[in-house]
Amino acid sequence: MNIAVFGATGKTGLEILNQSLAKGDVVTAFVRDPLKLEVEHENLKVVKGDIFEAASVGQAIQGQDAVVCALGSSELKKTTVRAEGTKSIIQGMKDNKVKRLIIISAMGVGESWDTLSGINKFFFATLLKSSREDHEAQEAAVKESGLDWTIIRPSGLVDTPRTGIYDAGENILAKTSKIARADVADLILKELEQNTNIGKALTISN
Repeated sequence: MNIAVFGATGKTGLEILNQSLAKGDVVTAFVRDPLKLEVEHENLKVVKGDIFEAASVGQAIQGQDAVVCALGSSELKKTTVRAEGTKSIIQGMKDNKVKRLIIISAMGVGESWDTLSGINKFFFATLLKSSREDHEAQEAAVKESGLDWTIIRPSGLVDTPRTGIYDAGENILAKTSKIARADVADLILKELEQNTNIGKALTISN
């Protein structure tokens, strides 16, 4: 499978990239700074560009079977990089007639809000308010895109090894507030193979 990964130098993006290469996919990593991507592989293609530049986005998407969006921001201040970047990706997919899209959002976004604990609702409504608003706008753009989309909503991301053991489903309750980035990547790659959750938003948690 030919897969384009946006946000490939982030921790979750790297997990997706490495696991995808390990299973034999041909991966195109879209990055702002190629020097930050310390991965070399014969099936890896790197496209340097800005997520808001249509030409470079289109170059990364052309000829792909699927696109995975792992865009994010570590800043707590107001950001629209997820929403606006995803809109750019959606346009690039339409221009290049690529239909399959998976994005990483967050547990608590959209209809999964009611699955959060009281303390997590507090943090999302205060400290993480900007991030949540960005995710909400991102998901809205995806749902209106007309593409074959799946939204993945992780609980708290941690840098632990892949287990392959996790709960995933629409609006499920989290047993814990943690999920390994490697398991998020595992779910995404399984979904790209099986395509059983097109048009759905899945929460993933331990």
